Amino acid sequence: MKEIVFPCLLSFMISILYGQADISFVDKTSFAGLGGSLINNGLSLGDYDNDGREDLYVCALNGGPNRLYRNMGNFIFQEVSAAAGVRYTGTSKVSSWADIDNDGDADLYVGNRDEQDLLYINKGNGTFIEEGAARGINNPAPASSILFSDINRDGWLDLYIGNVNSPNKLYLNNGSGYFSDHTQASGATDQAVAMGSVFFDYDLDGDDDLYLTHDAQVPYILYENMGDATFQNISSEANTNYAGFGMGVDVGDYNLDGYMDMYITNLYDNVLYKNNGDGTFENVGAALGVNDPGMGWGNVFADFDNDRLPDIYVVNDTYFSPYNNVLYHNTGSGFEIVSEGDPCESPYGGYATVASDLNDDGLMDLLVANNGAPGVQLFQNKSTGTGHYIGFYLEGVASNRDAVGAKIEIHTPAGVQYDQVIGNSGWAADNGRWIHFGLADQTSVDKVVIKWPSGATEEIDELAADQRYRIKEGEGVVTSSKEVRRVVQSCQMIASDDGLNIHLSTPSDIQALLLSDMAGRSIHVNADITADKAKIDLSALPSGIYQIMVIQSEQTCMSRFWHAGKQ
Repeated sequence: MKEIVFPCLLSFMISILYGQADISFVDKTSFAGLGGSLINNGLSLGDYDNDGREDLYVCALNGGPNRLYRNMGNFIFQEVSAAAGVRYTGTSKVSSWADIDNDGDADLYVGNRDEQDLLYINKGNGTFIEEGAARGINNPAPASSILFSDINRDGWLDLYIGNVNSPNKLYLNNGSGYFSDHTQASGATDQAVAMGSVFFDYDLDGDDDLYLTHDAQVPYILYENMGDATFQNISSEANTNYAGFGMGVDVGDYNLDGYMDMYITNLYDNVLYKNNGDGTFENVGAALGVNDPGMGWGNVFADFDNDRLPDIYVVNDTYFSPYNNVLYHNTGSGFEIVSEGDPCESPYGGYATVASDLNDDGLMDLLVANNGAPGVQLFQNKSTGTGHYIGFYLEGVASNRDAVGAKIEIHTPAGVQYDQVIGNSGWAADNGRWIHFGLADQTSVDKVVIKWPSGATEEIDELAADQRYRIKEGEGVVTSSKEVRRVVQSCQMIASDDGLNIHLSTPSDIQALLLSDMAGRSIHVNADITADKAKIDLSALPSGIYQIMVIQSEQTCMSRFWHAGKQ
């Protein structure tokens, strides 16, 4: 095991001295066109159309349908699942984006409860085709977790499926996105009540290890990757064989010591496993005040105030146990609850959650999937007094294209920060591929060290803060960008009984017309676009108040209007 020393005490002192921001969120669900009342379970972020914005796939149980929301920027989402060919109406629980064939676009795996799983191959033109069986996948068992990782570091993403009361499956990628069943040969066999799971490199030896949680008080399992596509159960020696009613697990370096720690949600007390760096873990959840006793499901590590310290957000099913969602702010010496009275407290039947900077303003926002109303919620991070930030998106060359398994160190005078590119984590959640670091008062990064899954190490010096960087293996920075947002302006419109005329300076530049009711439900519209206006047919709509968004390349036109309907 490698021994790495980080100046964590200095880092904590600087972070504490920097001060505390006012962490708060605003509910943007209706604005975004999300919401609804379906039984939602899983959330996955991935940029399927390569426009630089991460799109959202929602898994819905009991007939769904599942939905694909194209991210139009500025918290505006367009539901495109039918047009894309991924509007499945079965019993889906979990999904994950992964470029399984290294062709530069994100493919989509969907895990189902009652039906065969689905593997949607991205055709590169905004549509998908299902090819699971053709590519060697056969999993009719109830899937609860879908993980991608290059376990043998051959440059291709492999697939691990956690199933409920059925054998888990491990498929090796043979190259070009075709798979072979490697479950028995791998040693990572399990057929308990599989719940959340995660691949991460707990011992920093260069390959991804596997952690599995279980329901029904079956001990959880830490499988060490032996480097030859086999795994060894080291749960007892590592002190990670907790036996509870487990649901979700995410990883993050909460104490800035260079080792990834684990946070696990349960029915009853949650667990925070501190990675001791010597192959063992210690449950410090109660000692640090993060052992929320509710019906925990989704969870995510993210630095919501950019003070350099990863915070923890927990989603509870309040209908089952009367504990709301909770946001634990990392103070450097412990955690404190900062969600009381905030919209992100969200007292509903919560399941999955993901955190991402959805509007490129340097602050991590939240999405939450609920069992019924209010559906999929979006919480915009509006915290004040926050620090600087820096973001990274890695593209592998010798490594897998998604760079899953890559490790990033950033060096500033405040200390070293560390993260890993993870394929899937939490509960039924994929947080996308962007890596976000809060920088507190640091306005630049002295050095970035990337350890690629291929084994190569790359260093990049002197990067400015408050930007997001795309880095290609062996080539360094290929693009960088500051906050990019469309201007939002009011629409000039004239409503009649059967139509809505919207006057624009450049109507031919329209990329999307999004109509929704006040509950946030999307409504299909037919539009006639001419030289000076766009006319929307409203003849089939009942009376009520509606919201229209007209998305163009440089701006978004938005307004609400009253429609009288047929008399």
